[in-house]
Amino acid sequence: MIRLPSILLATFSLLAWGQTPKPAAPQPRLKVMVDPGHGGDDGGAKGPKGLKEKTAALEIGKAVAARLESAGFQAVLTRDDDTFIPLWDRAKVANAQGADLFISLHLNAARAKAARGSEVFFLSLGKGDDEDVVAVENAGAGAAPGSADSVVASILDDLAQKAFLQDSERLAVAVQGQLNRLAGIKERGVKQAPFIVLRGAAMPAVLVEVAFISNPKEEEKLKDAAFRAKVAEAITLGVRRYFAETNGSVRRRMVGGPG
Repeated sequence: MIRLPSILLATFSLLAWGQTPKPAAPQPRLKVMVDPGHGGDDGGAKGPKGLKEKTAALEIGKAVAARLESAGFQAVLTRDDDTFIPLWDRAKVANAQGADLFISLHLNAARAKAARGSEVFFLSLGKGDDEDVVAVENAGAGAAPGSADSVVASILDDLAQKAFLQDSERLAVAVQGQLNRLAGIKERGVKQAPFIVLRGAAMPAVLVEVAFISNPKEEEKLKDAAFRAKVAEAITLGVRRYFAETNGSVRRRMVGGPG
């Protein structure tokens, strides 16, 4: 005797009664929040020939968002024009959008013009690896509000990201490896640092220092659309590798399912 799977029996029963089985609900696309750093009055670092970090970060952000969309993700930009968004608010935007990942894009700078390469950070709740970079990127934040409610909110922000630190590190490793391989950028490694922009993100979150805008050669690369396309491809492949390695476990945890 041949036993048919129960799903086939159910389908045949529906057809026998003239009913068409309902198609399975489509899975929502994974959403990536792309955060071009700085903006508005906050220009960020400036290259030897005048390229502003806020401008380069926005162009890279648009390229990354477009490439993510073409790869099947839903990409949302925290800003798509020359607008200033406080550092404290950027993770809140990602949370409100229900993003699955948060990627903040920046350009590095150093006094030594020869400094070059990319590095990817995830949050440190302590001092972190590179205090100079942290000081520059956190400079526009100002002091945190000092009310009791704000102190509680700050603690909750740290707890929110602490739950995703391991996944944030995985994402950082995946993105850094692809930047080195595809964009030909020197790899400076994955690091931890207390970036304000990453605090409070209720999802894996990283900050990418794509290249050194203070390096004349890398400044020229940043002006090149073909180079920005390579960076976008590298970040997209890093995101895809991350989700392949985690098998969607982060989204399941976020919606309360089994991890």
